[in-house]
Amino acid sequence: MTLRSTGQWFWASGTGGGRGLPVRRRDRTPVAMVVLASVMGCAVALTVYRALTSDADAYFASHRQVTAQVLAVDDRSPAISRRAGTRAEAAWVDGSGVRRVGTIRLRGDQLEEARVRIWIDAGGRPAPAPLGLAGFIVSPLLLGLFTAGVTWSVMSAAQSGRRMWIARRAMAGWDREWRARADLER
Repeated sequence: MTLRSTGQWFWASGTGGGRGLPVRRRDRTPVAMVVLASVMGCAVALTVYRALTSDADAYFASHRQVTAQVLAVDDRSPAISRRAGTRAEAAWVDGSGVRRVGTIRLRGDQLEEARVRIWIDAGGRPAPAPLGLAGFIVSPLLLGLFTAGVTWSVMSAAQSGRRMWIARRAMAGWDREWRARADLER
């Protein structure tokens, strides 16, 4: 319906006592998409958190922290990054009381210390440190947000595809009707 004058608009809006235009039904699809994406993100975050927690429990059951005596720092090894650290020769006593000597990595703040805390595995060999508290919080959070974003994107693409398919079907139907009407007029 094309409104040609202010009076028609005034009447159609319902302000002037007219019946008003039909109310458009609200589309609840975006709300459903947000809810489903949030549920998927929370499910993935919870699963990742539980997996990290069980891995940490297994790590702490098989690894322990000991104090190692730094014997020599390898000055020839360039530190690739602060996290990778500098190689050093160190000695420590493992769980069975055997003195061990091996190569460990020292962070930048540990270079001046003679004694450092290291993690060793069940065999007495140096092991990487466990995941920190920030890793337990950030990893599930980021994976949950990533999953929610992917779910939202897939659902948006599916909705756009559905709308294109419906529009294509409608246009094909109107085209058939137009051709049928044109054939009748001939």
